[in-house]
Amino acid sequence: MRKASLRVPMVVTLALIGIGTAAAARKAPKPVWQITRSTDPITGATSCIVAAYDRAGGLSYSRTGALYPFVENSSVHGVLVGVSSGGRIRLPTGDIVWRVDDRPFRTLAAADNPAGAAASAVPPGNPAMQQLVDQQMRIVAAATATSTVASGETARAILDEMLAGRGLVFRAAAATASYGLPTGAGQEVGLLTREGVRPYPLDDSFRAGLASCGITNGAQG
Repeated sequence: MRKASLRVPMVVTLALIGIGTAAAARKAPKPVWQITRSTDPITGATSCIVAAYDRAGGLSYSRTGALYPFVENSSVHGVLVGVSSGGRIRLPTGDIVWRVDDRPFRTLAAADNPAGAAASAVPPGNPAMQQLVDQQMRIVAAATATSTVASGETARAILDEMLAGRGLVFRAAAATASYGLPTGAGQEVGLLTREGVRPYPLDDSFRAGLASCGITNGAQG
């Protein structure tokens, strides 16, 4: 009988511990920033991206028409910082207005995206025509780009701001006009939560993602 009476408190104690552990697990915040790695099957180019996706039911996903912030470690372009459109059908992103905490805002211009591998049909020896063609190609590339990014020293400067900051807000520059009646689109600048739109937190999940992708203080690992 004594053994039975001793087991009861032990079982109750273990049950309480289990309840407390489960409650703590439920309260643990979900990581906002996720890691995506990819390798080009032909060129072998690699990419490691730290991005803030939408989340629902424990799954991460992106939506057509929505914009998502990311930092990328690219074997081709180095460190990139910017915004990408989501979903299966990617829409052009255009220029982006971007701000960390209360720092001065930045404009990320699609025309400043790193150059791709487009070929030129201009015969050699015609620099004026080559310059015109290059300009037109940049205009077309900017108008159709589904990501707007900063690279090089600008990307490193922005990343330093993010590492020193707490929250990020951004929107498409074309979402609002500098005059006329305001629209609701001008307020869609952050992460959609149950409490409304909040700045994207530059939290531990962001820093852990950077470390996993080999990105430290704006330098490519």
